[in-house]
Amino acid sequence: MSEIINISASENIISFVADYIVKSGGACAVVSGGKRPSLFLKKALFEKLGKPFLPPRFFTNESFIEYFAAVGTYLKISDIEAAYVIFEITKRDFSPLLKGRKRFAQFLPWAFEILSFIEQLDLENVSEERLKNIKANADIGYDVPENINELLKNIFQIRNSFHKICKDANRITKGMTYLKAAKAQTQNLKEHFDKIILLAPFYLHKSELEVYKKIYDLGKLTVVIQGDPSVYGELSKIYEYFGEKIPVWRGGEKTENDLQIFSAYDGQSQGLLLKNLLADLKEEELSKTAVIVPLAKELPSIISEISSLTQNYNVSAGYPASKTSVFALINSIIQAQLSRKGGRYYAKDAIAVLTNPLVKNMRFFADASVTRIAAHKIERSLSLSSKTALSGKIFFEFNEIYENEELIQDVCASASQAWKPLGKERVIETLKEIFNLLFCVWEKADTLFLFSQTLESFLRELTSYSVAQSYPLNAQSASALLDAAKSLKSGEASQMRFEKEDVLNIFKTLISNIHLSLPGSPLKGLQVLGFLEARNLSFENVFIVSMTDSALPAAKKESPLIPKDIMFALGIEMAKKELEIQKYHFQRITAGAKKVRLIYPQNSKEERSRFIEKLIWQKQFSSNGIDAVKVKSLITPEINAKKEEKRKYKKTDEIKSFLKNLKYSNSKIDAYLRCGLEFYFRYVLGLDEADVVGEEASSADIGIFIHNFLRTVFHRGFKREELKGAEFKKFYLQELSGQFDGSFNLKLREDAFLIKKVLDYRLENFLEREKEREYDFIEVCEKKYLSEIETQSGLYKLECVIDRVDAVGKDRIILDYKTGSVPERLIKARFEEITSELSRKNIKKAAESLQLPLYKYIFEKEEKSFVSSCCLYDVKKGALKEFPMQEGEYEKCVEMIKFILDEINGGDFFEFDADDAPACKTCKYFYLCR
Repeated sequence: MSEIINISASENIISFVADYIVKSGGACAVVSGGKRPSLFLKKALFEKLGKPFLPPRFFTNESFIEYFAAVGTYLKISDIEAAYVIFEITKRDFSPLLKGRKRFAQFLPWAFEILSFIEQLDLENVSEERLKNIKANADIGYDVPENINELLKNIFQIRNSFHKICKDANRITKGMTYLKAAKAQTQNLKEHFDKIILLAPFYLHKSELEVYKKIYDLGKLTVVIQGDPSVYGELSKIYEYFGEKIPVWRGGEKTENDLQIFSAYDGQSQGLLLKNLLADLKEEELSKTAVIVPLAKELPSIISEISSLTQNYNVSAGYPASKTSVFALINSIIQAQLSRKGGRYYAKDAIAVLTNPLVKNMRFFADASVTRIAAHKIERSLSLSSKTALSGKIFFEFNEIYENEELIQDVCASASQAWKPLGKERVIETLKEIFNLLFCVWEKADTLFLFSQTLESFLRELTSYSVAQSYPLNAQSASALLDAAKSLKSGEASQMRFEKEDVLNIFKTLISNIHLSLPGSPLKGLQVLGFLEARNLSFENVFIVSMTDSALPAAKKESPLIPKDIMFALGIEMAKKELEIQKYHFQRITAGAKKVRLIYPQNSKEERSRFIEKLIWQKQFSSNGIDAVKVKSLITPEINAKKEEKRKYKKTDEIKSFLKNLKYSNSKIDAYLRCGLEFYFRYVLGLDEADVVGEEASSADIGIFIHNFLRTVFHRGFKREELKGAEFKKFYLQELSGQFDGSFNLKLREDAFLIKKVLDYRLENFLEREKEREYDFIEVCEKKYLSEIETQSGLYKLECVIDRVDAVGKDRIILDYKTGSVPERLIKARFEEITSELSRKNIKKAAESLQLPLYKYIFEKEEKSFVSSCCLYDVKKGALKEFPMQEGEYEKCVEMIKFILDEINGGDFFEFDADDAPACKTCKYFYLCR
């Protein structure tokens, strides 16, 4: 006989159902929301029986519906195949809906939304009559965009056409399965089961209710409801649908649990707090404990903290596959193909593929270290600082790699040191294999079928030559990708030729939300569960993290196509009931626990969950006091560590010899004035930040462009008379435009148009300023000088590159182009007073930079010409900032240069000076010198 059994939310439902099965006997089946309750139920039955037994047959809701509908002869249609069927139906019969979405990849998001809507119609067994009523209303016009109105008018025809095509191809969807089950008879159940137990249902689709009503009427269904039906409308609905009276709720003995609420800062600190709380539990209590993680993105932080406490845990929550190295590599490969222009690859995206951890550890050369060497050498050669033929290239062809003699020799030399001698031919051939596997073969995949084959072949190579299989998550990621690849092989869509980016974007859409299940023993140790994975389970200790009002309850995404009012009119109320569903599962899991710990991040962006607010209010109401529940915050221990002093570095004999032979430039001298340790790290040790390959142009790149342009138009020997001709301005502007078009660093930027406008404006103003200046001709343009200077401690080498020297009769004017900021004063106030006693501290106070005095000293010594003026040429304003050379300032600056050189080469240490501290915050060597 069928019955509905109502138990308290605080009762252990697994234990109750185990007792019921033992007492009932006979062949029975158990249907639950997920797979996990079956494992716990088997364990409970074994503990109660104490001997081997034949367990009930277990089903999830979906697998039971499939069994009841007897869909064994049908094959499930893949998401892509179903979406393509919708696309073809729409193109054939309702082409206005394709406006602006003529290509399949463009229509794909819409196709998925239409499929989702059709599935909801099927799950709720919405009749054609109700759909026709929607059509009638759509003809009048809903207050929605016209294309949505068109969809509503035609949705029942699209649904019918889709069902027919699926049936003709022997394909079926989840919704069609539920529809078929709603029409099926119960004969096969009579033979197989004496009793079917429906475990703690809450929200049931209309088609499910129809199925279970048939079984109930047959006398074979036991529904175990947990919770008060008078509180939850969905539980009352089950009673009403099965024709039973809602019982007077007695609820049993109510148990009070130990509730504590905690706040932390972010995901990692929540994990740390959780670990501290779990540490208070005994080892045997862990198997009675669940950690519930509503947000998948917080899972890595939680696992990292728990794993440092115990290895006895099991995870059953969707780990985002996008966070694994395998998925990162596939996404990088796809991105490299999307940004490719013919046979030329965008350097930044290509390097992201080559430097992926899995690729760097592939044994292309039988030794993974050589693969890493090759990857980093290629990356370095493409950086702006490499000074090679590939330097700074935004796009490159693979032939440019093979033909770069310097790069190949560099790889060979490093490989010989790390492994064994390699010839150029071997390196080039292996590089060709690498580029073919990672790039070239993907270029030919213009159908989903070919893409699937390419992906399968690549994953085989990846698992053969890399360490991917050594890590469970990577192995599962590869398996998930293979499943996705297989889904692309069936159906008409698999053979259709698409645009290159369409195939890639279709696959990216397909894999964007894949989650992985982590390995472990579901019946042993601490259970780490997603929120829905905890359905129908009971634990003595429950810890829930990330309890914000956006995570728990999580807002279900509304359909962007179908207004919710229309959904409700059709009886599709899943979104409407979502809050009630989550509220029910939360109260059920916490009501049955003896110890409940709730953790939420306390920040300005998120509010704590309304579920916490209600619990606090209930405790306050029952105790008649606002202090009933106190929220505890994560308190980090105070660390009384001794304050580290800045380091100092000994000037060894080798370093002193190096300094003695170093060529000193204004940049080296200015660096030492800013900070002695900066000089040491940068010019003695040669440390600097690595260039990012393919990085967008910076202000330095714009400065280099302007310098190169001015060097071209105002070249050595240029006469001021040439400015008077009308043809020069025309040449000047054409050259500016031509050089800009040839500069990939600037031309390919998103804001290239704006940069060009600014450059045109400033350099036209610069030209007008040049016409006003008086000089005869340009004597020097971008010339490098080597010189010497003698100080008290010896003779030192000097070097500089002077942008420009103008000749004015017998006098010379040194000009240094500045594209950035120009200081207001080159010589500070009270210069003479400050420099009366020379010290590094006083020199920093007296002069902004010693660049121009150094240029004047070197030029006069090497060219034997008198420099009457030294100026910074502000390109932005077209203005000159002249270095004052009256009353001995220049001579004093030369003394300062000598003093600095003596100090660099004197003493026994490079060490921190407290006067340099203000510059520490923006110094790239900040962490090195602590």
